[in-house]
Amino acid sequence: MEEFMWNLKTRRVPWSVLGLWFLGFFFPLHCWAEATGEPEPEVENSLGTFGGSVLLSSNYMFRSISNSNDGPQVQGDINWSHDVGFYAGLWASNTNFGGPGNSMELDPYIGFAGNFGESDFSFDIGYWSYNYPKSAFDLDYGEIYVYVTYTKDKFSITPSVWYAENYFGEDFLDDVSGIAYEVTLAYQFPKNVSASLRVGEQAFDSSFDYLDFVYWDVGIDWAIEDWSIGLRWHDTDGVDPFLASRKLTDGEFVLGITRNF
Repeated sequence: MEEFMWNLKTRRVPWSVLGLWFLGFFFPLHCWAEATGEPEPEVENSLGTFGGSVLLSSNYMFRSISNSNDGPQVQGDINWSHDVGFYAGLWASNTNFGGPGNSMELDPYIGFAGNFGESDFSFDIGYWSYNYPKSAFDLDYGEIYVYVTYTKDKFSITPSVWYAENYFGEDFLDDVSGIAYEVTLAYQFPKNVSASLRVGEQAFDSSFDYLDFVYWDVGIDWAIEDWSIGLRWHDTDGVDPFLASRKLTDGEFVLGITRNF
């Protein structure tokens, strides 16, 4: 299973990473508990809104591991959202993961997002399905995700959790669950420039905990009307050859241009 397998070093995540995640998760909830909110106003019933985006990128990075063999990425997304908070969409990209014969990733998703009353907190809960339609192996799987965001002025902190019951399908780690913890810090500068830092851990069942690894990325984005340009540095700590070759996990800058519509 060559390069589509991930490469994780046999070491545990530093306690500082887990501490950062718990700080990001419980600090917002603590502040929210102290906030007083009023009932949300009624929302007009409608058929919702359609949107989408197209991204051209120098690499396809998933949790700071290249999924395009360090080649360029063309990514598209089309989605629907409703004022009450429901949304659904279809995400697609070229990929060099997903097993022999596969060159595409096709991911439908669905979720619900909103605010906690009139407080500075918001949430996003959903399900993301990863599919490799031309693969010779059964590597399709899904993840349930939960985000909680605390926003104050131009700063935000977002802890999140992604859980997969059968990580990377029946032909990879069958019946082995995986869970990813992340914390993202973001700041909005003038002139539509923003900066963000994300730190995460990908963990597995206890009998496979030697596969756990840390990943992070940091970068800036510049929005120009319906366009945005981003430059990010991606890196990992400890990725074993069982999951991917070392060249796919070494630190790298990635440049991307997005057109929203």
